[in-house]
Amino acid sequence: MPKGVHKPKFLEQLEAFLQKELRSLDCTEMVPSEKRLQAFREVFEYLIEDFKTYKPLLSAIKHEYEMMLIHQRERIRDLEPLKAMLVTVSEQCEKKLFSMKQEEKSDMIDMRKENLKLQRTIEQLREDQVSLKVQVEKLQEEVGAEYLRYRNECDARKMLIADINELKYQQEDSKTSTDEEGEGKEDVTFLKLALKKAREDLDAKNYKLAKMESDYGDVVPRRDFEKLEAQCAKLQKDTEQFTSDHQKLMQEHNALLEVYNKVLEQRDQFSLDNDAMRRSATPRPRWDKCGQYVEGGPDRWNELSQNRTSDELVDVLLAEMTGQDVSQIQSGASTGAEYFDGQGTGPEVPRFLRFEGQVRNRRLGKRDTSLLIKDIWQEKAAHDAEKVEGERSDLGEFLYTYLQRRFGIENMIIEWGYNLYDACNRYNHDPRIGLFYGILQKEVDEAVYHDQLVMLEKLYNALTKADLASGNQGSLSRADFEQSMRAFFTLKDDESITALIKAAEQESPGDAITYKNLFTEDEEGRAGPFVDKVRDQDKVEQALYVKEVENALGGASEVSVEDVRQAFQAVDPQISPDILTKYLNRAFASKQEPGTKVETALLLKRLQTGSIKRVGKK
Repeated sequence: MPKGVHKPKFLEQLEAFLQKELRSLDCTEMVPSEKRLQAFREVFEYLIEDFKTYKPLLSAIKHEYEMMLIHQRERIRDLEPLKAMLVTVSEQCEKKLFSMKQEEKSDMIDMRKENLKLQRTIEQLREDQVSLKVQVEKLQEEVGAEYLRYRNECDARKMLIADINELKYQQEDSKTSTDEEGEGKEDVTFLKLALKKAREDLDAKNYKLAKMESDYGDVVPRRDFEKLEAQCAKLQKDTEQFTSDHQKLMQEHNALLEVYNKVLEQRDQFSLDNDAMRRSATPRPRWDKCGQYVEGGPDRWNELSQNRTSDELVDVLLAEMTGQDVSQIQSGASTGAEYFDGQGTGPEVPRFLRFEGQVRNRRLGKRDTSLLIKDIWQEKAAHDAEKVEGERSDLGEFLYTYLQRRFGIENMIIEWGYNLYDACNRYNHDPRIGLFYGILQKEVDEAVYHDQLVMLEKLYNALTKADLASGNQGSLSRADFEQSMRAFFTLKDDESITALIKAAEQESPGDAITYKNLFTEDEEGRAGPFVDKVRDQDKVEQALYVKEVENALGGASEVSVEDVRQAFQAVDPQISPDILTKYLNRAFASKQEPGTKVETALLLKRLQTGSIKRVGKK
């Protein structure tokens, strides 16, 4: 305002009213808030009411802003499930990436070890090569020295022979000269004739020897000839046998070829008939493929589809998709009214259902219901972690807090509360949704859900410990997996252990079982056949345990605290006092005064809906 000009009184009142409202709502900080927006909205309405002339224009402006705010809220509400799904997918991707990095890390370590091993082998081979090279050089030197020694010895031998011949010739010459002196000239002539005759005989022998070599040089010995002759006879006999076998095989081949041609003609005819039948007939659907997508797997689908026609199987699939009964699908009933009728505002009504009037029916699907329940459990776990250890907030009260924190507006809280309650009722056959619905209605103890999580976590840690002991391969052999299961589930019989191993092999086929994949959940929070089998066995074992306690009570209509205590000790002698006190508190609703009695039917119902398990072996 310019100096000397005072604010209008109405403006000062509006500003004072705005500051007062903001202080009363504790919204003085300039941050986005519904309460702060409401205070400014009221000031704007006062301003519109005061300026009559501009009221239509200001009202239209306010209406446009309100429409845009409502539109933006609707879009945010629609995008909330996508945001939750995006977070889930991101977590799964991070887990897969981490697992891939771990696998690559292990592969790199193995490759490095193999590389070091090969390098050591190469070094050893190089050393062997150098050693062999040195040995060859040494042997060459020894051979050279030996050859030189042999050559010297050979030369010496030749020289010795030459000396011996020289001495022999000298001796003969001396003897001849002596004989010549004694006998005269006639002996010399005789010797020359004898020498000539000897030389002629030598030439005749050499000629005969050369002729024998030329005539019989290519002739083999008779022994070799007879041996080759025997081999030739044997080969001829084998050739005749092979010829006979070949003729028989050719005859059989021709017969088989004729049969093959006839079968080929029949196949072509059958193919033509099959094509004609395919064109004229409707193909039968493969109903067994539905077992992969129905809750419970192929076993539950076999139970649902047994002795049903195709039309009835379509009704069963629609019932699984919509959460209705098969009778409602067959009768053509709709999936529900457009609006729910409010249950009132009395204290007996849960807080998230307290409403008078009609509530819109969003017809939540099974997937959206599962995602919402998964998010509620995660938020509740974080909320209970802030409390004292062992204390948990009521699920119904927390559900109202969760819806209030997520949607803010009261109408949206009630609308989502009624729709979630209706969806849980429709999909009650699903184990996860049914457990949440039972806890929400206070028919089942919430400890059942948490004890299942703790049991699965301990089982995962036990398998991980066994994996570390066997070399941290990320998987276990069938023998190690069975040994770990028997060591963890000491109370289960052989049949139950075998069923768990078959469920694990169904998820992880092969010689080794990748145990980490057995505990992986999909984006809707659904576990695999192995975890479902563990939970089913846990439920059956609890029912049998409660049945044994019922038999131990002897069929009495009312029982006291001491009667139930003795029944538990008789059925399970190894039960500890702390766990026994916990079970008695569940059975008697924490009222264990002397003389307190309760109906047997009510007591058994409380035990069946609580986390009651056997402690020791029978």
